[in-house]
Amino acid sequence: MSNKHEGRINNIKKLIEKFTVIIEVLLALLIILIVILSIKDLLVLGKVIFTTEADASYEILQGFLSHTLLLVVGLELAIMLISHTPGKVLQVILYAIARKMLVSSVNMADILLGVIALAIIFITDKYFHTREEKKIL
Repeated sequence: MSNKHEGRINNIKKLIEKFTVIIEVLLALLIILIVILSIKDLLVLGKVIFTTEADASYEILQGFLSHTLLLVVGLELAIMLISHTPGKVLQVILYAIARKMLVSSVNMADILLGVIALAIIFITDKYFHTREEKKIL
């Protein structure tokens, strides 16, 4: 009797895992679709940068970089949802920190914290992240 219940529980677990993977893939596809649709905004911002005077184009360029890096983080997140590797998680964190540093760092303390965070990521990748490990779970 106990084996019968364990078999049912294992079947339910497998079904939940499959359902979760399907949802993750659908979310990744949605993220990719939104990123593709957002490329139009980058083209518009690029055109505005070329037609704006130099002193005013700085803020527009900053918005362009912010938007571009946000799209890169979105793409990396989509890849992470599908691949489930520790390296992809580190890449998403790396791009998110780089975006934060480039876009909204207002003082040297922000930049210093960003550099420390990046150093921790690189140290983690070099010394703690094993290349042989294929999946995180």
